[in-house]
Amino acid sequence: MNTLTWIRRALLMIVLMLCACSTPYRPPQLLDAGTTFPGLIDLAARANGKTADVLLVHGICTHDASWAGAVVGQLMQSLGIAAGPAALKAAAGPQVQIVSSTADTPAGRLRFDALIWSPLTTELKRQLCYDQTNKSSICDGAPPFTPTRASLNARFKDGLLDDCLSDALVYQGVARDDMQRRMRDAILQVLGAPDSAPGVPLVVISDSMGSKILFDTLLRMTAEAPGSRAALAAQQAVDRLRLLMMTANQIPLLSLADQQIATSPLAPPAPDSLQLLLQQRLAGKRTAADQHLTLVAFTDPNDLLSYTLQTEKYAGQGVTVYNILVSNAPTYFGLLERPDYAHENYLANPDVGRLISCGVPSSPLCK
Repeated sequence: MNTLTWIRRALLMIVLMLCACSTPYRPPQLLDAGTTFPGLIDLAARANGKTADVLLVHGICTHDASWAGAVVGQLMQSLGIAAGPAALKAAAGPQVQIVSSTADTPAGRLRFDALIWSPLTTELKRQLCYDQTNKSSICDGAPPFTPTRASLNARFKDGLLDDCLSDALVYQGVARDDMQRRMRDAILQVLGAPDSAPGVPLVVISDSMGSKILFDTLLRMTAEAPGSRAALAAQQAVDRLRLLMMTANQIPLLSLADQQIATSPLAPPAPDSLQLLLQQRLAGKRTAADQHLTLVAFTDPNDLLSYTLQTEKYAGQGVTVYNILVSNAPTYFGLLERPDYAHENYLANPDVGRLISCGVPSSPLCK
């Protein structure tokens, strides 16, 4: 085959690949009629000169402080502004790390606190390093895996299985109680401060299993002694919550581990931790418009580990639920979107960043 023929065939293959590549939910598809919710910049404006709080919680797979910087940078890029430098609060041993930063928007200041819980599971996950074909950052120096694996199988075994799903297994096992206690300590550092004003809006952006860890821990805190610092901080957080953004929602899957085998096909499932938290809000009989909670779930239908929210389970007095479909990576030939990209790229997706920062319809405060 001469060079010209080879080039022509290569160009043809490239054209065919491009034609076979699609992103069906770019732009995103709003599944609910009349979808409308504020963005971060609107919440900053409603803080009445104070600083609105944004809590970030990552999901499965190893994360470090750089994740917080990347997410905040993506969100602020949607507003055309720069975030302040991030500061990591040192944590000795396997503790939840807190990465804090601020951003001054045209409408007011936002304070971001990212809870990095990956250190809690790192040492346990290192037990699987021997199995990784291409060693992850936590597996540097581990002996090589010598059996031959197909390249895609190796990528998904190294990442989705050994580094990501292992987090879910750890949390659903005997370490769960300890992980919640350490998350409780981090929440108290961030939301239990004396300067946490009751009327200042709180936004939570939680990814994947991070949502369940957060909800479980807040519920545990509300059950502590009445009047205790933890109980008060958790209840105040629930009361202040105005916007809950969930990406790669796994609550329907993970909540199965909290239930007994059904004794009757007609028996309703036990409420999950999100439903119980929303009941905490309802118990306070909050009806003022500025105390309304909007819950938005972003889902890539090709994300094997993500589920839309069943609106009827979570919507109610003072709570509105919306589902939005997005494409986090291209789909090839209608057959495959890379599972790792589909699950891990929500908060790197500029479509998602714009919706979180500017809301629907896009806020006039956004550039």
